[in-house]
Amino acid sequence: MKKILISFFAASCFLGAECVTLKITCRSKGMELILLKSAIDEWIKKTGGEHKVEIITLPHASNECFALYKQWLSAESFDVDILQMDVAWIGVFSDCLADLSDFFEPNDIDEQDYFPAVRDSMYSNGKMVALPLYTDCGIMYYRKDLLDKYKKPVPATWEELYETAKYIQDEERKDPEKKNRFYGFVFQAKAFEILTCNFVEIVDSFGGAIITNGKSTVDSDEVFRCVRFLIKCLNGICSRSVLNYSEEDARGMFQSGNAVFMRNWPYAWSLMNDHNTVVAGKVGVFPIPPSCRGKKSSGVLGGWFMTVSKYSKHKKYAADLIKFLTSKDQQRIRSAHSYLPAFKSLYKDPEVLVSDPFFCSVRESLENAVSRPSTNFMKYYVKGSTEIFNTVNCILLDSVELESAESVESAIRDKLKRLNRKLDDILQKVNCVGKENKGFLERMMEWLGFSDDEVGSDKKKAKS
Repeated sequence: MKKILISFFAASCFLGAECVTLKITCRSKGMELILLKSAIDEWIKKTGGEHKVEIITLPHASNECFALYKQWLSAESFDVDILQMDVAWIGVFSDCLADLSDFFEPNDIDEQDYFPAVRDSMYSNGKMVALPLYTDCGIMYYRKDLLDKYKKPVPATWEELYETAKYIQDEERKDPEKKNRFYGFVFQAKAFEILTCNFVEIVDSFGGAIITNGKSTVDSDEVFRCVRFLIKCLNGICSRSVLNYSEEDARGMFQSGNAVFMRNWPYAWSLMNDHNTVVAGKVGVFPIPPSCRGKKSSGVLGGWFMTVSKYSKHKKYAADLIKFLTSKDQQRIRSAHSYLPAFKSLYKDPEVLVSDPFFCSVRESLENAVSRPSTNFMKYYVKGSTEIFNTVNCILLDSVELESAESVESAIRDKLKRLNRKLDDILQKVNCVGKENKGFLERMMEWLGFSDDEVGSDKKKAKS
């Protein structure tokens, strides 16, 4: 890994006479590294200290980043102070993260200005362990020119999307050059984390949930209807190649002009509107639609957060740095480069909207964003997510080969029930670990019949 050392020297030190060297991880995709270096420059000048900050650039593949973090934190290493973390990893590593509220005053952070799903993701086990650097959300892209050409409105439901996609697909395929190349809809169904993202948001839009009240609910009627709809799309408006599509594969198909609708992340907007693409200026966006009119739209929460390792020797300095990096002013600067702010107020900020009017279109998606079940599965999240994406990919793949509708429905029910049992087994492990980790005071008060609120209150008194 490449390491970049940034040193600044000034007359006096911040937070006392101590001078420290902080180590922070950062992804190098897009402008992230450049923007982080610039922000760190500002922080050190602002604090007037002789502090040093060493940036450790992360591997491009998120699974490699995850493995690296697991290695560091399992070893209780204090070599890295600040970790840039995918929102889905916060619950996994929460036991190894510092409680940031220990270093902030009550008015330091305006929590009500965060989108609800973002605010919820900042907490794990009652501790504030992360602050959002930027957020992300699944959205739907569409070809404005094709909807105008065939006089079709923007779909308000999944069924309307299917009907519009099928109609335009069939019409466009009358052109011999597009007969076997043009499709109504592309999404990501590769057996990988991206399929978990797609599945969580479409299940939510059908009124279902992966976890409800601590129990798996993937064998519900809502999830069944959702899977049946995905199979309908696969057979009617999608290339079967989507079973091996990641984000960039879907973008390639849509950007080359070969699809009407595409589910993807906001990052694709600026790339598709580059003047060199065939769809530049012809693309619109709307939230992931509900299953029926009157229900809420959806979109799975993405984005990257900043956390402080509880093994850091410089937690108070690290907390101050990430408070600065994740501030509203820094998110305003980052928004000029298409990084979505986590603050609701910035989506009404003229400065932000002038730099990228596209943000107006994604606010609704962020308002209704649904989180992946990382806080439910905690350190077992990767196992839970793997069970989800492997099962869903298998259901979709098998549906292509099964001949009768009856056999398809039977296979779906069986696989969802099996998945439900596996997820409940994981949740049971989480509960067992939680009980083992409870302190003597908590276990004794629980045995005596005190409520969770009373236990938490007395725990604070004992700490003080």
